[in-house]
Amino acid sequence: MAVRPDVEELRATRERMEGKYLAEPQMRALYEGLCRRFRDDLSDERDVLLSECAVLMAIKEGVRQA
Repeated sequence: MAVRPDVEELRATRERMEGKYLAEPQMRALYEGLCRRFRDDLSDERDVLLSECAVLMAIKEGVRQA
């Protein structure tokens, strides 16, 4: 059975990952641009947070492979 994280858990995860994986200014600028698009395109806060976390997970994987 899947666990559905609530909004507070997603916010905490996003903040933790932002602090860890967005040290590079170019990466932060790319991420922030995508976040603006998510907020423009998605109306549900949970969907926005899930999208932001997904981008951070992709960045994490890219950092790990570099």
